[in-house]
Amino acid sequence: MSDASSSSSGSGEGVPEYKVGKKVALQDLLAADAEDESLRKYKESLLGSAATGGPSVTDDPRRVVIKEMRVIFEDRPGGDIVYSLESVEELKKMKETPFTLKEGCNYKIRVVFKVQHDIVSGLKYVNFVYRKGVRVSKDDSMLGSFGPQPKPHEVTFPRIGWDEAPSGLLARGSYTAKTQFIDDDNQVHLEYEYAFAIKKDWAGSD
Repeated sequence: MSDASSSSSGSGEGVPEYKVGKKVALQDLLAADAEDESLRKYKESLLGSAATGGPSVTDDPRRVVIKEMRVIFEDRPGGDIVYSLESVEELKKMKETPFTLKEGCNYKIRVVFKVQHDIVSGLKYVNFVYRKGVRVSKDDSMLGSFGPQPKPHEVTFPRIGWDEAPSGLLARGSYTAKTQFIDDDNQVHLEYEYAFAIKKDWAGSD
């Protein structure tokens, strides 16, 4: 939902290529350096209940469960837009029920998700925006690496400041978008589509 000229992934010029680290199984990580008290406490802070033998939800095989996406606005009269992402019906509703962005408005995204069974490394939010079937932007935001724990994780981006919706006559119109949550192993944990329109005001005037 950003200007076609922007992408958080950037051009990559002059920036060292990100290297994916070797994947280590959760049990191997817990067993390593078990006699080091300070390291054990660090692992507990990173891995939550998994570091102390806390249970995962064994009847749900997913490693990452995306629970909610919230579009936070600085001044939208109706408040934030909140999507529950926990059922096929709710994902279908996102695609079929477009929302309106006022041109030039400030917004940010908050994602709520749960990690279970094992560590997820390099979880990313990737968003593709299309207009009349042509891709106009790609946003690639790194959420981070997370250990399993009963309490859901929350990540807000941008972490500082706001994103700004495009403005002007050429920017107004209807858009579709596709979002993926993908990790360093290129596993897609959730993928969905949604629709929105950029208009002159919140009420929906063109």
